[in-house]
Amino acid sequence: MDHSSHESSAARPVNAFKLEASRRQVLAVGGISLGALLLAACTSSPGTGSEQSGGVPQKGGTLRIAISDGSSSDTLDPGTALTGNVSTIIKAIYDPLAVTDKDFVAQPALATSWDVNAAATQWTIHLRDGVKWHDGTDFTSKDVVYTISRWLDPKSGSSMNAFMSPYVDMNGVSAPDASTVVLNLKKPNSVLMQTIGNSLSHIVKEGTTDFSGTTVVGTGPFKITAWSPGSSWKVARNDAYWGGAPYLDGVEATITPDQGAKLQSALSGAADVTDLIPISLWAGIQGRDDLVLETIKNQRTWIYAFDQRVAPFNDPRVLDAIKLATDRDKMVETALQGHGSAAADVFIAPDSSWNPPGLKPEYAPDKAKSLLAEAGFPNGLDIKLSVTDSVPGMLDAAQAWQQAVKGAGINVTLDQYSPDTYWSKGYMVTPAFMSYCPQVFPPSRFDASYRSTAAWPYSHFSDPALDKIVDELYTTTDPSRQIELTQKAFLQARKTFGILLPVWADAAYARSSKVNGLFITVDTVDFRKTWLA
Repeated sequence: MDHSSHESSAARPVNAFKLEASRRQVLAVGGISLGALLLAACTSSPGTGSEQSGGVPQKGGTLRIAISDGSSSDTLDPGTALTGNVSTIIKAIYDPLAVTDKDFVAQPALATSWDVNAAATQWTIHLRDGVKWHDGTDFTSKDVVYTISRWLDPKSGSSMNAFMSPYVDMNGVSAPDASTVVLNLKKPNSVLMQTIGNSLSHIVKEGTTDFSGTTVVGTGPFKITAWSPGSSWKVARNDAYWGGAPYLDGVEATITPDQGAKLQSALSGAADVTDLIPISLWAGIQGRDDLVLETIKNQRTWIYAFDQRVAPFNDPRVLDAIKLATDRDKMVETALQGHGSAAADVFIAPDSSWNPPGLKPEYAPDKAKSLLAEAGFPNGLDIKLSVTDSVPGMLDAAQAWQQAVKGAGINVTLDQYSPDTYWSKGYMVTPAFMSYCPQVFPPSRFDASYRSTAAWPYSHFSDPALDKIVDELYTTTDPSRQIELTQKAFLQARKTFGILLPVWADAAYARSSKVNGLFITVDTVDFRKTWLA
């Protein structure tokens, strides 16, 4: 592993609100969650989901969903969605400009098409005609410009700011007519629409400032009828939805933080579907006729991050040793009970078309021992890893890693924080900590965690060689070349950054057998075609 371009980045001040928001916004952009999910800038993309078929769709009925992650501070502002609860309802009442498919290709939503110039410095977005807000008024380019202004305003707290503000400011945003928006960028970004489509980029109505209750309107398939933050909500069918009225009369959600109680609500028939449940509870669903365990392959990766500004993680040999010492197959077997895949330290799932061809993780404990000896640790290395049990599965993954590196003489002590303190005192504050991220649009990870200007620099490190590759990527409009450069950049990052990504974990949720047409993937829950038998 070559660290020839090793260069420490300058320390960045810690913004407690930004850290708390960022770990939750994973969920907002990463789909419905289990418990208090995690961290920074993980905007995720559709992977395998389930779209059931049980006969001819029937209109009517209310779907009941049990969600574990909600807060009394929840609001209906898409830009600041901090829980899986908000993520789910936002996707029911609002629409984005675009979405991404399983191959991360941007597909139309409120935008029907878009054009980029050869220099990747100007995007022209063409909007869908005939779309109505829930209050009956017309959706126009003014709404998009207003939403973008909120993305670019750091005071709004929008998760989109990290991905938009480096490339565009309001001086470059214009609306030549009611159905067109033009973005003139400060510097090239050839993957802007994929980033938007892969993010929680839902459009709000011009002038909206109050997101606290049922007066909020969207353009989505459902209208909000009841809202009790952190407790429950209800939505009703939007008969005038531009994509066709849903089959369901509505959806009712109940926030059930306890994982066991959430599953029990499905087992008893009190809920028709749950959000993601821990692997340890899967056995309680399997083999039943009335309840189905729906699995999402490679839904998320566990992250082990090491601050390269401080010893011993400022020594490339130590970072190499940590990676070589990790028995990833053993972690899949123990922490994931076989429900996952060994990974090779890139934010791309092994089954993705974006994954570097032939990339395999290397397990070499003897080589790791030699590197540690060279670095001044002939008798082994002690690491204190910050974790929390508030994220289901994190503690299991931490304990599995603790065992997986023992053979190379690495002794890991787990420093467990409470849910109230981890995200402000452990995550991105201590020298070694854990987090996790669902599948993402791969290039979005560079602005999030790897570039010199990264919004959430996990390892507090920068690599000029990586920046150069990403700069070329962002000026390239050829899709094949974009994939090649993304692969090249991740191969560079895995050599130089103190970020260990040892496994991809499968995920699952419970669904009543009477529920059909429900589509849940790594980044979305879609009720538009759902119906009840």
